[in-house]
Amino acid sequence: MGLNIVLTNDDGYDAPGLYAAHEALRDMGTVHVVAPKTERSACSHTITLRGPITVERFKHDQFGTTYTLEGTPADCVRLALAALIEKPIHLVVSGINAGANAGVDTFYSGTVAGAREAAILGLRAIAVSQAIRTGVATDWEAATDITAFLIKGLIGETLPAPGIWNINLPAPLPADARERIHRVPVAAHPMPMTFNRAESSDGRTMEFGYGASYWLREVSAPSDYSVIRDGGIAVTTIPLFGRF
Repeated sequence: MGLNIVLTNDDGYDAPGLYAAHEALRDMGTVHVVAPKTERSACSHTITLRGPITVERFKHDQFGTTYTLEGTPADCVRLALAALIEKPIHLVVSGINAGANAGVDTFYSGTVAGAREAAILGLRAIAVSQAIRTGVATDWEAATDITAFLIKGLIGETLPAPGIWNINLPAPLPADARERIHRVPVAAHPMPMTFNRAESSDGRTMEFGYGASYWLREVSAPSDYSVIRDGGIAVTTIPLFGRF
């Protein structure tokens, strides 16, 4: 296809999902990896405004020329466009994230923010996430296959207004994944708010650790969350401004 693609994530440049995404994209064109040096999960759309952003360029065994940043996914996309990639960028892909980014998670997600920043800058962008379940092994090879299939289809489409595509893959991925793709809206239900609490003996200090189960939340209509919960693949469109 000859596309010039920027690939980023929020799990860090050595995450297995980035390898899977690169494998999915490499026959579509030239893939430029510009990713955080360390994990930046749930950083949302943070950008670095104070102080320099350190970038390291090196030859990666699989990715070729690779850029790692002491920054966020949004920083990665901004620098890719402004300073690192000389040729015009046709597509930005963020992922494959280890963990779903459905419903309100899209506000917290660094993965989704990487794609959103690309859309802000006028680029086509897709975020991809792989749900994780305790006791279920992640099949990154299967994730690679379905991600390639989905992206090849989506890049032929045009969104009705500025925005991104957001893909969520279930755990485990079904053998008939290509027949279980659903175009659905983003779930509006909040994440469970359960915290484990510990308190010092004198009662002066408290510690709270998030303790809710991802898979126990209210569902009232078909959505990205309900689809992946039930073993399907959810493809949603997320506008930058208002509604499509």
